[in-house]
Amino acid sequence: MKKPRSKKLYSLRTDALSCILSLTSLFAPSSAFSLDLPGYLGKKNPPDSILLLNTHTAQISIAIRSWKSLRDVDVVKQDFDYSCSAASLATLLNGFYGQSLTEESLLKAMDKGDLKASFEDMQKILPRFGFKAQGFAASYEQLVKLKAPVVVYLKHRKDDHFSVLRGINENMVWLADPSLGNRTYSKAQFLEMWQTRNDKEREELSGKILAILPLNSKVSSNSNFFSKNPRRQTIQAVEQSKILMFP
Repeated sequence: MKKPRSKKLYSLRTDALSCILSLTSLFAPSSAFSLDLPGYLGKKNPPDSILLLNTHTAQISIAIRSWKSLRDVDVVKQDFDYSCSAASLATLLNGFYGQSLTEESLLKAMDKGDLKASFEDMQKILPRFGFKAQGFAASYEQLVKLKAPVVVYLKHRKDDHFSVLRGINENMVWLADPSLGNRTYSKAQFLEMWQTRNDKEREELSGKILAILPLNSKVSSNSNFFSKNPRRQTIQAVEQSKILMFP
């Protein structure tokens, strides 16, 4: 015959089980807590999930994002093999200038049957959306002096590719890439993709960029979209998680 459990031991186990269940039951999609956490309503990039922890003195809310959502935040991903031009334009115009453009609307404006576009194609359609663009040959040293994002032309695995440069310093580059999401590269890694010009007279101007400006000077810009001090995305993933405390 089994020895009966003491009431004290049973109480401790019950309390522990209740604590575990209370924690796991509070891990759920953020939409389930939209009424309790109005601070997240209407946010552009809400967390994937919210973990609520109750203590004797406070309720702690931890906004949780997956690596994939952090990787793709503020990036318009391309839906087709050769639509990186339209997706890059949408990423820059939406992220830096606060527009709400889609890849589809820009593709229709370019009207390219094979979807393969050039800087010239992008430049032609931008006035319809209130912007203008100019292509430049540039050096890495000139890129470091930029104060706004630009579209860059790359050779990615021998294919033509467009991406958005949204951060740069002497050693590192941050791209908002329509195929890969937010990615950081060393200077050497970036130059390997970006140095596509072969001009013997101006060898230092080794890459191509497309600078975009609004036709209306009153259009505001989002300075947070461009960084002069990019860091590895693994560090940013940790720093972007938020902890809110409610008394």
